[in-house]
Amino acid sequence: MTLNIASTIQDRIGVAVSRLMSHERRNDRVLLSVPVSYPSGALATVDVTFNGDRCFVTDQAMGLSEAEMYGAGDFYDASAKRAADRFGIGYDGASIFALWAPIDRLEGAIVAVSNASAHAAATAVLKAAEEKERATNHELYERVASIFGKHIVAKTFDIVGRNNTWSAHNVVTLDRGRLAVFEFVTNHSNSLSNKFMMFSDIVKVERPVSLNSVVKKIDSLGPKGNMLADVSNIVELSSPDQTFIEYAEAA
Repeated sequence: MTLNIASTIQDRIGVAVSRLMSHERRNDRVLLSVPVSYPSGALATVDVTFNGDRCFVTDQAMGLSEAEMYGAGDFYDASAKRAADRFGIGYDGASIFALWAPIDRLEGAIVAVSNASAHAAATAVLKAAEEKERATNHELYERVASIFGKHIVAKTFDIVGRNNTWSAHNVVTLDRGRLAVFEFVTNHSNSLSNKFMMFSDIVKVERPVSLNSVVKKIDSLGPKGNMLADVSNIVELSSPDQTFIEYAEAA
C-alpha cells in the first residue's frame, strides 16, 4: 500500500513538472517554457542553444516586449541592466542572456535568465505607472486648485492615521479644520494597494476627512475598485466641478 501511494505521488509530481515546464526542440536549440510570470501573466520562455559542453540561454527580448506592451519601454533599459547585474548575467539592450554557461549549470542559467527578464519587465511597468501617477497628480492638483482656490489646496500634506503618517496629495483645507483628499489612482496593483492602505488607516481616526480616489475611468479599476469604494469615494478625473465639491463637503 505504501509503495502504491509513493508511486502515485511520484507520477503526479512528474505530470505537474511536465505541465509547468514544456519544451520544443529545434535542431541544436530548445525553447523552454518556464513557470515564471510576466506582468501580463504570460509565462517566460527562454531559448537555449547548445555548443559542445556549453549553452547560450536568452529571453529573446521577451521582457522588453512585455514592457512595451504596457507602454513601459522607456523604463526597461535601466531595469534590465540592474536585473542582469543582480543575477550575474548579460544584457545587450534588447535581450537578457547567459553567455555560454557550462552545460552542468544549465538549470541555474535558465532560472537566472527567466527571473531577470520577468523582474526587469515588472519593474519597468511599475516605474511607468508611478511616472504616470506623478504626472496625473500634477494635472489633478491644477484641477482641484481651480475649483477650490490655490490658497486652500496643498500638493502634499501629512495626515496622521491610526498607525502611520501619510503624505497625501491634493488636500483641500475646508472650514472648521475639515480636509478633503483627492488622490489619483491608476489600475496598477501597487497604486491600488498603496491608496487602500493609506485610506484604511486614515479613516480609522476621528477627524473630518473626505477621502477621494480619482481615476481616469471607474470601469478600468475592475473588481479591485471595490476595495477603494469601501474606504473612499471614487470620482472620475473628468467629472464636473460640482461633483468634486459635493465629495469634499461630505467630510
